[in-house]
Amino acid sequence: MGIKKLRSVFMRYALCLALTVLIVITLNVGSYLFCVSIGAIYPLTSISAAIEREKDTLQTARQIEESDIPHLCEYVLFTKDGRYKGGSIGWEYSATVWNTCMENGRTSGGAYLYSVIEREEEILILRYRMTAQFGNATLRSMFPSADWLLIVTILLEIMLSLVVISFIFGKYLGKKIDKLLTVVHKIEQQDLDFEIQKSRLFEVDQALDALDHMRLALRQSLTRQWRDDKMRQDQLSALAHDLKTPLTIIRGNAELLFDTSLSTEQRECAEYIENSSLQMQEYVQVLIEAAKSWDSYKTCMKRVSMDSLLLELKNQIDGLCAVNNISLHWDCGHYPVCITADHDLLIRMLINVLSNAVEHTPQGGEVIFEIEEHSNELFFLITDTGKGFSDEALKHATEQFFMEDDSRTSKSHYGIGLYVAASIAKKHNGKIILENSAVAGGAKVTIQISLKNPVSI
Repeated sequence: MGIKKLRSVFMRYALCLALTVLIVITLNVGSYLFCVSIGAIYPLTSISAAIEREKDTLQTARQIEESDIPHLCEYVLFTKDGRYKGGSIGWEYSATVWNTCMENGRTSGGAYLYSVIEREEEILILRYRMTAQFGNATLRSMFPSADWLLIVTILLEIMLSLVVISFIFGKYLGKKIDKLLTVVHKIEQQDLDFEIQKSRLFEVDQALDALDHMRLALRQSLTRQWRDDKMRQDQLSALAHDLKTPLTIIRGNAELLFDTSLSTEQRECAEYIENSSLQMQEYVQVLIEAAKSWDSYKTCMKRVSMDSLLLELKNQIDGLCAVNNISLHWDCGHYPVCITADHDLLIRMLINVLSNAVEHTPQGGEVIFEIEEHSNELFFLITDTGKGFSDEALKHATEQFFMEDDSRTSKSHYGIGLYVAASIAKKHNGKIILENSAVAGGAKVTIQISLKNPVSI
């Protein structure tokens, strides 16, 4: 099968439609003529011919009987001066017939044709429809005009053929265009390692070729970008780790200085050295965090005991709260026995958020930790009694390096803590929701993760 052009495909379907129309007309007209030949349909000419054949008989007959009237004709009898005498046409319509034929001298009116036969002492007027009619009385009552039925049938069948052929044509084009949409979707998702399947339609294949060139160029560009980013991340991470050693030496020597006899000025300088080295270590930790690519980090999903995880988490947070003179309200009600998650990432995420809550809670305040389970989702709710999130922080606090003077972003984390927590939640098919608690008056962070094959207690 060769490659087709769109215009040739369109012409093929157009010719198919034309052939279908021709077949429809031929079959219907053939059926019509067959019905005429067997007497199932009486054309107008046959009715007129029957009247002409019976005209002499009707003129000379002693008395007009209904059986003498030609088939499919109605009749009415008048005296010479126009008085109604009888017939199959009722008296109420007789005046109209007389006025049409005798007063106005017309042989047609409305949907009817008329034939006037003058007898010796009366006038006979025949009326018949100006169209072909069915011989069967039931069909004739349902379809007064066989000609109109033929026309309507042909039109309906042509319209049906048009709909069917258009559907087939649209389905054919849809399959070809689906190949384009598939390629576009894969490129949009940056899935660039695939072979493009040709559609064998010239115009679509041209677009596919253009998309293939774009795919290759984009893959090369992204490969270079990913390689450069990885190199920068590796260099940044290596540099940060290398800085740890001299900083540790500086801090250790500064601590040793305090064990010697120092003057007030020397002790002040030693304190500057120690404080600066601590601050530099925090900067180095920020560099290490920033060097990690959370999108490419491979999670280690396994069965995690919730009791063990919560015990480990509580042991770490209890000490942090005690140092800061903050009470911890631990409310863990219904939760699964085990979940499928990355244990280390989950601990890191929860500690990041809890540490942030402790840091922004004033002494004597409270941090509330709760767990809820709904619709195969696990929720960790962390609330504090601090001043809460600012409006801007509610929108941007989970963005990397977001800093704001009045924000809840920890100064010790430099806009990384909530970003890391949000990234970890996303890797567990979840999300982080930031809000301010109307009850506690402080901030409320809800961490939602998806449960996989949970076992509830």
